[in-house]
Amino acid sequence: MGKFGGAELNYHSDLDLLFLYTADGGTFHRRRTARSAETTSNQHFFSEQGQRLVKLCAELGPQGRLYEVDPRLRPTGKSGRLATSLTEFLRYFQAGEGQLWERQALCRARVITGSPAASAAALETIHRAQYAIPWRPEFSREIFGMRLRMQEGATEWNLKRAAGGVVDIEFLVQLLQLKHGADLPSLRQPNTISALDALRAAGILSPEDWTYLSTSYQVLRSIQGRLRLMNMSALNDLPTQPGELSKLAQFLGYPDRDKLLTDCRELLAENRLRLEHVVIES
Repeated sequence: MGKFGGAELNYHSDLDLLFLYTADGGTFHRRRTARSAETTSNQHFFSEQGQRLVKLCAELGPQGRLYEVDPRLRPTGKSGRLATSLTEFLRYFQAGEGQLWERQALCRARVITGSPAASAAALETIHRAQYAIPWRPEFSREIFGMRLRMQEGATEWNLKRAAGGVVDIEFLVQLLQLKHGADLPSLRQPNTISALDALRAAGILSPEDWTYLSTSYQVLRSIQGRLRLMNMSALNDLPTQPGELSKLAQFLGYPDRDKLLTDCRELLAENRLRLEHVVIES
């Protein structure tokens, strides 16, 4: 899920993971002995396997930990079971228990491991869950409300959550995927740039909007990447210290920090105007 699902990991990104298994039942040890003859439920087995993976990734070694794993996007959140069967996963969304933001998050989902048959079944289940509830006009307002809540507390120089930031483009793409993806499977792309390409090919985005949004997204992510390479605590905010801002400008090939600030200000402002235009048009 998330940046990992979209194959868009950045420096300091965590891994948003779901653990799904094909069906309920029992799991035996491969080498059955008197001690291992008993079965354990698939739910217990795959939850334990997931816990081991989370622990392994989080263990601190001589060079730090491998990844921080975030499994909270699973049904029922951090209080729910770590591993979920495909049947239960689909039932959760078809019964209307899944929130709009959860179906929106599924726009970034992809299968990263599993047998070919299990992977295909998982991906089909994810898509059925994603479009379990037909699109309604009020969903646009709800997604816009979620976006505004994410903006609260962000500085004007937050490249991710400020008005016109990375999240604006991602939310627009996911809104259009939820709106049209049930009828157009080609739009079901977890990668943002690939999804923008698919939206253009389907005629939902004009060539001009596609060019602008693709370029803007890549520029913002490029600045984010260099910012995070500087190993600063604020991973999405432009530096406030002149020296750090000058260093970032140098990394990006800008002549000076003032030019970087001017370009970022204009880019964020134009992004918000362009996004409002696209939402109205679509």
